[in-house]
Amino acid sequence: MAKKFVLKANGIKPYHTGLAIPIFSLRSKKSFGIGQFSDLKILADFVYSSGMDVIQILPINDTTIFMDWRDSSPYRANSVFALHPIYLDFTDYLDKFKKSELKKILDEAKELNQLPQVDYERVSNFKWRLAKKVYSNYSKTIFENLSFKNFYQSRKFWIEPYACFCYFRDNYHTADFRLWKQNKYHEGLFEELSSDPEIFEDLKLHIMIQYLLHKQLKEAVDYCHKLGIAVKGDVSVGIDRKSVDAWTLPELFKLDKQAGAPPDIFSSSGQNWEYPTYNWKEMSKDGYSWWKARMRSMADYFDIYRLDHILGFFRIWENPENSVRALLGHFSPALAMTAEEIESYGIPLRYWGVERFIRPFIKDWVIDEIFGRDQRDEVIQRFLKYTGFGNYEFKEEFGDERKVKMAKGLEDYEREGLYRLHENVIFIPDHENPKLYHPRINLMDTISYREFGDAFKQQLEIIHNNYFYGRNYAYWQEKAEEILPVIKDASEMLACGEDLGMVPDNVPSVMWQLKILRLIIERMPTDSNFITDLKWTPYLSVVTTSSHDITPLSLWWQEDKNLIQRYYNEVMGLEGMAPKEANPSIIREILKRNLNTKAMLAIFPIQDWLDTQDDLRNPNASLTRINNPAYSYYYWRYRLHLDLEDLVDNQGFENFLSDFIKNSKRSTVGLTE
Repeated sequence: MAKKFVLKANGIKPYHTGLAIPIFSLRSKKSFGIGQFSDLKILADFVYSSGMDVIQILPINDTTIFMDWRDSSPYRANSVFALHPIYLDFTDYLDKFKKSELKKILDEAKELNQLPQVDYERVSNFKWRLAKKVYSNYSKTIFENLSFKNFYQSRKFWIEPYACFCYFRDNYHTADFRLWKQNKYHEGLFEELSSDPEIFEDLKLHIMIQYLLHKQLKEAVDYCHKLGIAVKGDVSVGIDRKSVDAWTLPELFKLDKQAGAPPDIFSSSGQNWEYPTYNWKEMSKDGYSWWKARMRSMADYFDIYRLDHILGFFRIWENPENSVRALLGHFSPALAMTAEEIESYGIPLRYWGVERFIRPFIKDWVIDEIFGRDQRDEVIQRFLKYTGFGNYEFKEEFGDERKVKMAKGLEDYEREGLYRLHENVIFIPDHENPKLYHPRINLMDTISYREFGDAFKQQLEIIHNNYFYGRNYAYWQEKAEEILPVIKDASEMLACGEDLGMVPDNVPSVMWQLKILRLIIERMPTDSNFITDLKWTPYLSVVTTSSHDITPLSLWWQEDKNLIQRYYNEVMGLEGMAPKEANPSIIREILKRNLNTKAMLAIFPIQDWLDTQDDLRNPNASLTRINNPAYSYYYWRYRLHLDLEDLVDNQGFENFLSDFIKNSKRSTVGLTE
């Protein structure tokens, strides 16, 4: 058994280098159409020989909710404790299959493994067929094993509810527990279900699979540790509302709200992740025990973790239950405004009627601007009703964004236009107290705003900017300083935070005080500059060239020619026109400047490492993107186009990487300026 492996800041080796890749993206010669926990061992051999010492992965929890390709997102977990069955390697459990049966299995596995991308649904169905066979052949022996008994006893608190959840999900053909007869978990339910022998076998199947997953992941992590390689996991900011956690502990979540993010570079209309938001007040009553258990479970496997959207622990962007996009959300918690406060700016809120500010502002010219004059009469007839004085409101069947989304027979441009009408407001009523108000994010971009006189416009802009850039900062810091230390102190793992987006000024100082590493991406500046100046990268940070939410460097190079030209001339210091493609020398230069920062961790996506070589880069760069956050449901199916075994055998590439890293700041011993 490997020794306890802990990565510390300012340790004997102050700088670390690694690569990032989702488990599902790994490809080995023995894979079954998707990466598996056992593939981490082969990856570790490559990482070790290349002079790196960190492997970063995405969340690995079970995401089986829709039972189709939508479950491919690793951030939509049905349990914060259960591992995903799709990552189980069945190689060691095939010896009891008949020869004819085994041949069919291996043929199908080979076919799936040769696909350029993950076929999530086929792989999942294939693996569950194998899982049931393995259960029949091995369960009795496994359940008698002392290791299994210890595993089960220490995890009963989550594994029994998880097994019940899986049973009901599969039998009701939906994970939406509101549609189940047992729509709320209760103590003793596992025992009640177990009294039926047939159901008991189903429950034990899910428990056995979790044990085998744990065993394989632990073996892979221990192997990494023996090579001196740390493993970095990922803590998703939310849970799915159709999850075991929401089913068993609904009081810990605001199930009638939706978490997301305000408008950013990914989406001008913001992001609606559809996760429930946390009920922090309820969580605090038992000292955040759910969070502590979650982090201790993570520490079974990881040395480092990335806290997804750490801004959500200061405040979350909270959307109402009936919203589709995110422009009608507001920060929570946040100091909302009273009517009196708004009026103190000279805004006639109640004098003109609050509805003028909080309800969609719809007039003939507004309809014309969004849909075109030729469409006005049809839009009014189908979707609106006249309320007098030149104003319209929505018909009941289109009364919110969710209804618009569900309406049949609408063209995409019609839905888009109706969303814009719904979002044409100035203030958002507070979700808890509708007599308090929040400025609508980017209210200056609304058509409603343009109807006001210059004096009112100026005051509304002041209200907006004061609210979003200062008013809540101290309040949010107080909340973060209550929650984040609990999460951080729950384990010995090195804590990193993903602090991209609309970042309050005091977030970096809070993270520094708590020794939580920041995330630095050169092309995602947190100020008004067009690019992040890597010269100012702090030691307590992770620097990377790309992430799963943005394109690898080769695709980024083709997105904005004007920005790339400026980057080529001003940042890289090269003259003339920028090349149309990011050739290996350009990729190397970008990686080198990141390696030479003061950041404790430099972790780059494997796509960017491979693009340093002409003969190793994917000839079809479009297949290297992992996610596009502009879409609520995106198919996460990126896979390496090379077998890990071939990378391990490529001594020339490993030597290049080792020398490349040695000739950078990563090889220094001791901190230097």
